Amino acid sequence: MKKLLLLVLLTSSSIFAQKLTKEQLTDKMSDVGCECASKQEITKDNMELTLGLCILEAMNKYEKDVEKHYGKNVITDDKKMEQLGYDIGLKMGTKCPTVFKFMMDDSDDSGDEEYIEDEPDAMISGKLTEIKSEQFLTFSVKEASGKMNQFILLSGFDNAFLLTDKVLKTNDALEVYYYELELFDAKLAKFVTYKVVTDIIKK
Repeated sequence: MKKLLLLVLLTSSSIFAQKLTKEQLTDKMSDVGCECASKQEITKDNMELTLGLCILEAMNKYEKDVEKHYGKNVITDDKKMEQLGYDIGLKMGTKCPTVFKFMMDDSDDSGDEEYIEDEPDAMISGKLTEIKSEQFLTFSVKEASGKMNQFILLSGFDNAFLLTDKVLKTNDALEVYYYELELFDAKLAKFVTYKVVTDIIKK
């Protein structure tokens, strides 16, 4: 009877482990990745190796679900591994962005924490040229000088509905407030600076 009960529990556990959707899987794996990375001392020199090992740790934890959504032998398949790394890297960038910052040199570590007042968000004005809705919502704004700027929506704010509810139209005049954030682009295998929108004012 005990053996039968154990078999039922193991079987149900195995089935449950494979019930995650792809979105749930990458979400949970990014949590594991962030937790792993937060325990490491990441520098520019060891960043790629450390993040790679943290992603492998997440893969081992959700092995069956990874196989279900990305196929078998992910580690030996460059294309599959690139896609998995890209999906997890984007979420890690939004959940634990401090993991990717290397603003302090080891030589400056005196043991005393230094608090720096937040800088105000930057602002540009121009006309909306394009909105793209993929894994993340991005949009482009053209300044009067002709300079193009691309922005990414990562978190909510009062006027976010202008984007999410498709209120804005091409050629609408806007003021866009934003800050810059480095996110790891697994496809390019490097960090890319994104303009993260914090507010939009339609003129």
